[in-house]
Order: sequence, then C-alpha cells, then structure tokens
Amino acid sequence: MPNIWIFSNNRVGYYEDSDWDTSSILKTKHYYFKESEPNRSKVKKGDIVLLREYGSGFWGSCEIADDWKQDKKGMEKHGINTGWFPIDKIVKWNATLPYEIIRTELSNQNFRLRIAKANLEDKKKIELALKIYTNLGYGKTDGNFFVLESGIEEAVKANLSQLDLRLAEDEIQQQCNLGVGVGRTDLICRDKDNNFVVLELKAVQASDYVVGQILRYMGYIRENWAKEQGVKVKGIIITPSYDEQLRLAAKEAGIKVLTIRIT
Repeated sequence: MPNIWIFSNNRVGYYEDSDWDTSSILKTKHYYFKESEPNRSKVKKGDIVLLREYGSGFWGSCEIADDWKQDKKGMEKHGINTGWFPIDKIVKWNATLPYEIIRTELSNQNFRLRIAKANLEDKKKIELALKIYTNLGYGKTDGNFFVLESGIEEAVKANLSQLDLRLAEDEIQQQCNLGVGVGRTDLICRDKDNNFVVLELKAVQASDYVVGQILRYMGYIRENWAKEQGVKVKGIIITPSYDEQLRLAAKEAGIKVLTIRIT
C-alpha cells in the first residue's frame, strides 16, 4: 500500500523560473526540495501525492516515479543541499479546493509543512469535498472561487491609511520571510507611535489557529527588532468572517480582529 503525502508549494511564478517554482516542477516533473526537508527521507517510489498551493488550496495529484535524486549543483546554485523526486501521473483538477474548507477534517493540520503525511481517509475526504464543491458550481470559471490572500494583501496595502498604519521599512518587509519554524508574515506595519503592527490576512473564515500563527510572528519581531527599538508589537487579523473560537482567543491575546468585505 503506497503512502499518501501532501506536497505544498507557493503559487506559480513565486520563485520565477527557478527549480522551486511550480511551473518548473510541472515542466521538468521534478518536485524540488531541500535535502533536510522534514519527512523527505520517508517518501518512496510509488507514493501518492496531493498537490497544494499555499494561500489557496488543493489543485491536483501525482505519483512519486522514482527515488530521491540529489542535485549535485544544489549547493552551488542555492547554498544548501537540494534535490528532487521524479513525479508522473500528474493530474491538474478543474477547480482548486480551498484549503480552509477541508483543513479541520484532515489528520495532519500542520499547514506549514512542505511535505505533510496524510492517509487514505484524507484523500477520500478531499476528493469528496472537491466533488461537492464543483457540483455546487464553484471553481468552474477560473479554478478559484475564493479570493486568494495575495489579492487581499494588495487591497489592504492600498487602504492602510484607514487603519492609521503605514508599511514598515523595506528591509523589515524583506525579512518577513522569517525562516524555518517561524513562517512568513503577511504585512508588517507601523502605527502613529512607530510601534510594529503585524497584519495576518485570511481570504476565508478564520478560526483560533490564526491566533497562534500571529503570536508566533509577533514574538519573533519583538525579540529581533521591537525590543531593541523600544517599541511595542501589536497584531491585527483581517478576515471576511470568523468563528466564536477565534473571537475568544483573540480577545484574550489582545489581538484585534477586523472583517473585510470580499466582492
């Protein structure tokens, strides 16, 4: 019985034409990873992979065609040991199933992992959810019924003045890719008193897991920048809707929750 995995990557074009980009992965049929990627050594020939895009959802599947291949030029190109899994039987679905629709039903809810262990039940649930989603008429036009978080980000950037905020310095923004184990923040801003304000943006209904996510970012920023500058760190979650769990958790953590209208 083959193992089942969830491989996650950033949207097409995020890494331009590099080894890491989804477009390159599909063209070369080489799914590229760091050699040290968690779970990498457990993936075997014949395993089934569900393909997921960060900030969007599940969009297809493939099969591991052969064992791990080390990229002998990886250190030269990327400064780390890298390689790829040869993949075949690639299936691109007609619709992208938004991750938040199915997340709470999955056995592994670590949404940051690039290689996440799944099981046959997860696969069945995702396929059933996709069938229901498309039968309801969603995703048939362009594959993405829900607004992507990147779209919200641009809209919020254009309206930061309404929140009495401004974007933090370019060098701070560039370091928002906070590294393995911390993750990538959406936006880092400054308020009128020069305090840091972390904005976490969600395109679909959010729950209390987002609080842990934004607190992690805030903690990193406090340790690395705010403490030295003598300023505070605040957090704001922006989402079209949220549940009672998020309301209670955010209130206790002192994090503001704002709703955004998506049309």
